[in-house]
Amino acid sequence: MTTANLAPLSAFDDAMAKARYAAVQTLSLVSVTLHRQFPTGAYLVLKRPMGDYDDDTIELDSVRDVQGEIVRELNPYDLASDRLPDVPEDLAALWGDTDPRKPEEVLELLRRIDELARYDFLDFLPEELRTDEEIEAENEGGRTPLGIPLAAEHCQEHGPMCEPDDHAEPPTVHGK
Repeated sequence: MTTANLAPLSAFDDAMAKARYAAVQTLSLVSVTLHRQFPTGAYLVLKRPMGDYDDDTIELDSVRDVQGEIVRELNPYDLASDRLPDVPEDLAALWGDTDPRKPEEVLELLRRIDELARYDFLDFLPEELRTDEEIEAENEGGRTPLGIPLAAEHCQEHGPMCEPDDHAEPPTVHGK
């Protein structure tokens, strides 16, 4: 048996580390873009539907402000006809062939990130921003909504999910 055509496990580990880093950076791009589109928005809210048909995927729900009020509802059944606000050309260019004004394309990108390491990149929406219906559903066994913080800049290492105690030194930020 020859091992000439085999790759060491470290090649896979290196590729996964690069993919995870790219996923964090891409989440930052989504967050910064949506912050530009919705300056009063604090979170992009995502949900994982319940049921056998959902395959544990995420769906867009809304953009909410710091009080939990809906800035923009995102109907998961009508994403193709919906359009988000324009973004500056330099920011749009970072999206390549993906159009950040099309919710279905934003969702597809977020699903790709989520599929890389499900439950690693997306965090729960803070309870104070959840609706009474969401809290009640969760108390009855439903799923907790997920939230991506929207901001003009992010820690380069941890992206939108960075916590102040993640660093011994203040984090460097990007996305201005």
